[in-house]
Amino acid sequence: MIVTAFFEKSEKMGNSGLTFVLGGAKSGKSEFAERLYSRDERVCYIATGVVKNPDGEMQLRIKRHQARRSDKWLTHEQYQHIDKLINEHQQDGYLLDDAIMLVTNLFYDLVLAKTTPDKIDEYLEAASMQELAVIRTKILDNWQRILTACKDNKQSMVIVSDEVGLGIVPATKQTRILRDLYGEVNQLIAKAADDVYFVVSGIPQKLK
Repeated sequence: MIVTAFFEKSEKMGNSGLTFVLGGAKSGKSEFAERLYSRDERVCYIATGVVKNPDGEMQLRIKRHQARRSDKWLTHEQYQHIDKLINEHQQDGYLLDDAIMLVTNLFYDLVLAKTTPDKIDEYLEAASMQELAVIRTKILDNWQRILTACKDNKQSMVIVSDEVGLGIVPATKQTRILRDLYGEVNQLIAKAADDVYFVVSGIPQKLK
């Protein structure tokens, strides 16, 4: 039944629509999402893991992701102005991997506009509810613009994200703020999506 759903969806990805693929770390979610498009289609792969100072392990992860992509696909390594990219360039499909890195990068851009890297924890501990609400609103508004651009342009899009609600409560305020943002963004995308998959140990389960 899962296999049937997989191939039925693969055939439909040339049409407009939003598909959301969730999973834990190393669950196979990215590989599943990539197979939803043909390697011959005009796909724009949006890699949001823009790491300014990547370590060796992160560089290896990035290279593995790059090696899996079709050489016919266009890659944009960015996490800002995704709505503008979609509005200005019609493709057979967009694949955004992943939502969590996009939220993380936007979050630290906003926080570092107020403080320095060595004082992030201090800033967040002292931040008022209003200050944190401004950060939350800006990130959610950014995502709403992406989803609106996808809908308005009748653009096929697959978004990959991590499921973050199955672990323990984070120990620090910084990680709790991020955990809550991740969860809210995942809910926003899932609500807008036509299809939602949860990938467990390489097996996709269709939720919607």
